[in-house]
Amino acid sequence: MAQHSLQDMIIQALITDTLQLPAFPAVAMKLQKALHDGDVRVADLEKMIIGDQALASQILRVANSSFYKGLQRINTIQKAIIRLGIRKVAMLAMAVSQRSLYLTRSPLLSHYMEKLWQHAFASALSSQWLAYHSGCKQQADDAFMAGLLHNIGQLAILRVIDELSATKQLTGAQMQKNLVEELLDSNMHNAQGYVLMKRWNLPNEYCIVARDHHKEPYDSDNMLLVIVRLADQACERLGIGLHADPNIALAALPEAHTLGLGEIALAEVEILLEDSVIIAG
Repeated sequence: MAQHSLQDMIIQALITDTLQLPAFPAVAMKLQKALHDGDVRVADLEKMIIGDQALASQILRVANSSFYKGLQRINTIQKAIIRLGIRKVAMLAMAVSQRSLYLTRSPLLSHYMEKLWQHAFASALSSQWLAYHSGCKQQADDAFMAGLLHNIGQLAILRVIDELSATKQLTGAQMQKNLVEELLDSNMHNAQGYVLMKRWNLPNEYCIVARDHHKEPYDSDNMLLVIVRLADQACERLGIGLHADPNIALAALPEAHTLGLGEIALAEVEILLEDSVIIAG
């Protein structure tokens, strides 16, 4: 009964907008618009990143990680842009700028927030890689964003629980680990992710991925959806996120067949995913 009561409280809070849902980070919004319009420039990108010291330090850490590392350590955003390219840095900045959304003072929720962040970041990088290597290069940027945001509904649920707890509206019984996990695993996060992304005025193609990435049957003609579904299952195979299933055979999945990816390419994705956990920090 407590689980249903907690679920009702979350749904009510989201429907009535009585609790403050996370806002899409301002830097990420500017970068997303600039990339979508195709007018992002090196000087503008550098200025936006330098204006946020925490973001700048994280971008430098990513640029110097083993995955992106060159022969020399870089210590400026300008050099990071030269090494990685303007679009790569812009996409990474959009992802890193959202790290703050996954922070909480609750020890119980902190564990789930960290798992969700690692999964979001890993899904973004792997979705972008899959787009590049499956004949969908023109959708690589969209794949990155769709992968980053596809489970945002779970974040919304945790943020609501966090606020309900902080305002003493939850009992100890309602904050039990198993009840929180039941809510995160429910289909509610798909619908709430769709609602939240609509509220952020993000492109509809991202919203559809958030809503349909667990849907069966799914639209196999929606390549963005297919890419994120495959990235999502690759993360689960490696235990990056809330669930782990090492028995998932990626090459046998219909999504892999649709994208024309075999075992060698998918093995490369797994290497990328393992590195992404370190990069996410």
